[in-house]
Amino acid sequence: MVLLLTAFYFCLPSPLFDVPYSTVVTDRDNHLLGAHIADDGQWRFPVADSVPKRYIQCLLAFEDESFYVHPGVNPLAMLRAAYQNIRSGKIISGGSTITMQTIRLARPAKRNLWNKVIEMVRAIRLELHLSKSEILTLYAAHAPYGANVVGLEAASWRYFACPASELSWAESATLAVLPNAPGLVHPGRNRNTLKTKRDRLLNRLLEKKVIDTLDYQLSIDEPIVEHPATLPRLAPHVLASTLKKTPGTIFQSSLTEKTQQQAIAVVERHARTLRLNQVHNAAAIIIDNQTAKVLAYVGNTLPDKNNADHGNQVDVIQSSRSSGSILKPLLYAASLNDGLIWPRQLIKDVPTYYSDFSPQNYNRSYDGAVRADEALARSLNIPFVLMQDNFGTERFLQFLRKTGFTSFPKPANHYGLSLILGGGETKLWELAGVYSSIARIVQGYVPRQSRYDAADLSMPLLNKHDTLTIGKNLSTVPTWLTAGALWFTLDAMTRLNRPEEESGWEAFASSQKIAWKTGTSFGFRDAWAIGVTPEYTVAVWVGNADGEGRPGITGGSAAAPIMFDLFRLLPSTSWFQTPLDDLNEVAVCRHSGMPAGPNCEVADTMLVPHCETRPKPCPYHHLVHLDQSGRYRVTSDCYSPSHMLTRKWFVLPPLTEWYFRHKSPLYNTLPPMLNGCIDETLSPMEFIYPTQNVAVYIPKNIQGDNEQVVVKIAHRNPTSKVYWYANNIYLGETSQYHQMGMQLTTGTHTITCTDEAGNRIMRRIKCLNKE
Repeated sequence: MVLLLTAFYFCLPSPLFDVPYSTVVTDRDNHLLGAHIADDGQWRFPVADSVPKRYIQCLLAFEDESFYVHPGVNPLAMLRAAYQNIRSGKIISGGSTITMQTIRLARPAKRNLWNKVIEMVRAIRLELHLSKSEILTLYAAHAPYGANVVGLEAASWRYFACPASELSWAESATLAVLPNAPGLVHPGRNRNTLKTKRDRLLNRLLEKKVIDTLDYQLSIDEPIVEHPATLPRLAPHVLASTLKKTPGTIFQSSLTEKTQQQAIAVVERHARTLRLNQVHNAAAIIIDNQTAKVLAYVGNTLPDKNNADHGNQVDVIQSSRSSGSILKPLLYAASLNDGLIWPRQLIKDVPTYYSDFSPQNYNRSYDGAVRADEALARSLNIPFVLMQDNFGTERFLQFLRKTGFTSFPKPANHYGLSLILGGGETKLWELAGVYSSIARIVQGYVPRQSRYDAADLSMPLLNKHDTLTIGKNLSTVPTWLTAGALWFTLDAMTRLNRPEEESGWEAFASSQKIAWKTGTSFGFRDAWAIGVTPEYTVAVWVGNADGEGRPGITGGSAAAPIMFDLFRLLPSTSWFQTPLDDLNEVAVCRHSGMPAGPNCEVADTMLVPHCETRPKPCPYHHLVHLDQSGRYRVTSDCYSPSHMLTRKWFVLPPLTEWYFRHKSPLYNTLPPMLNGCIDETLSPMEFIYPTQNVAVYIPKNIQGDNEQVVVKIAHRNPTSKVYWYANNIYLGETSQYHQMGMQLTTGTHTITCTDEAGNRIMRRIKCLNKE
């Protein structure tokens, strides 16, 4: 007896079903976005949590009306089936219960009396092991539905292009009768036989009052499907990732089917135009900022039907690409956060040289000096290289890593000062996550009574079941950057404008207020655009997956139009509340945007981000002494102090002034010095190249001989003559444009420049030979 009980206990195979399953991706509402066939070539979706009630009613009415009362075997049904088979002389009825059929599906065996007994024993054991609903779920997931379609959910999508939960009575009845003879009756063939069996089942449901007359009439009028449907392919790159990480599972994503479909349509519409310029790839992501959930994920464009594949299988959202200038807002925010700059502070925009790097603005021009927020809005390169130099490359790199970027693995000296201009690579996924975090920090600051939440800084969430732990770790101390610094950054990004070379984006600009930034990598290989509102973040990349650059691949002309069209898919958005508790009211010099100094003519009161440190007071206002006519500057060495006029004057350094006055006609240049007077406090000259403490490599011609080193300076007075000396040896004079070629050897040299008024500047430079 003990042996029998032991055999009975262990008679159930474990696992019951040892079969491979399809890999499935759904949206947040369980709508199918894509699936990959199982390893055995069957469309067999993983076991669902439950079975729709409508299908259960159809199945039990057709197969096993006593399912909920029998213990796995129905003796009456078995006797009735035996009587019918003996009477007809052949097998016309099996008498198997749903539980017995589940056992048979799990362990197929030859149909004979002995295997039938084993099947019955295992069915009883299964009833003791699982609930009735669990047995129904297993049956529905493994029943055959013709061809290579296995399981209710796979059949629903293959035959009716909808989830099982949305099946009609007619469709549910069709799928209830199919497993009875899947080879004999199949949608697309034997349609009349299938319809007859379906309608007979519907009539039984009517007799049992499961459905009413109206439902019955509508159901029998539904035609039988003619051909299997093609499964959706709305998220192929998410599916590929799921197949790689967790094959044979259902991944319920955070995506919404409608938004995903619309986003694909937008990207593909623009892709058709981009292909005319041999640009074959684009990617886009839309994030709900409040939850960090991804609403749309377009990993790449679809392959061009008329041409060969261009790497469209590559998930560009997760690929590292040259960042261009898309990181500039982050450096700007970090500098504001540390009090290194203020929004209206003037930053130099002049020719700048380093030993191995000479940055250029996109339009190859210089403003001399430009407001920090304007430098961001115009995406000027030189001011941001100087900003990174001031912030520190190593420090900026650590800042990016702390933010969540994993795509900058190399040391700071590998990237150098070109990091802010695209010297490093980043991922659209991480970029979108950081900008979405900015929105959460600023948007949540005021409602949380001026507190920060550590959960705000997060990468995007693609799994529906992943959530931010909002509200559990609040603090008055920022986890990352202050709300004030980020708010000023977003504000500057709303005023973004592009150089003429990137014109055209205005036609796509949305009427809603969006903080946005574009980026273009060297060689026109990567075009970026990212936009932020309190509710949404939209990020776009355009280019070629193989890295081929094409003229016109710029953030403003290629990526921004897609970004704005994606924003049009979304509901209208609001704007960020001003984080007043994180702002300080200060006196700012109107001309320089820096803390007002004692010589500033006009000081404005404005709000700036709260910080323990602040920029240095304005260094550009000086007390200037004039003669009685006010036309000439004088000093006490050449003019009587009692006759002097003293004025406060906004004076930029000579090099900065040289470019600034051409862009700012209201700039009032200093009056010239009175003959015989020399002002040693405000030199009229400044070296452009080489800069201080920068080694100079002696250029060589094609034959390998040393060429001249060209030294450049700027002078406040363009008409003034400048006399040049190298190591106290006179070289010549210049006027208007002051530069001099010098035949120098390796070693240290002293360069001296003297103007006709007697002003003098000197610089020691170290010359090296290139290896």
